Amino acid sequence: MRIIITLLSLLLSATLSATNFVSIFMDRYAEDDRPLNNVNIGKTMLDKMAANADDEELKSAFKDLNSIRIVSSDNESDSKYYFKKANELMRESFSDYEEAVSVSDMNSKIFVWMKRHNEEKQDLILISLDNDGKLSIITVSGKINFDSISKLSQSLRNGQQLP
Repeated sequence: MRIIITLLSLLLSATLSATNFVSIFMDRYAEDDRPLNNVNIGKTMLDKMAANADDEELKSAFKDLNSIRIVSSDNESDSKYYFKKANELMRESFSDYEEAVSVSDMNSKIFVWMKRHNEEKQDLILISLDNDGKLSIITVSGKINFDSISKLSQSLRNGQQLP
């Protein structure tokens, strides 16, 4: 019986993906008195966004992705609490991800982890706390082109509307 339980737990931990990060994070840590914004963009919507994009690079990026999930908080004390919890979850349950980037500058911190399944599927988890004390957790799953993701993030940061 112990062998079966051990094998099941290993199998379950091996199947954790970036999309599950947000679900697990929300289940474990979301509190009613510490509200979080949660946006999930699935494959169907990403395909529609690709069809409506004028920029070929963005069109390709949307088409190759399976999902984008975004969790955020604008409250500084809540954001610090959730930032700490997200990093704890990363270390505890997603240790098979490799750190791709980490930036610590003044009051802002950014950590990006990645797991490559194969050439067609990668998972990316970004956890950041910006200078204004705002939390962002972004997970991306699919075929990730970092140049396109960078362009997409720049568009979002500048307040441009997505297609």
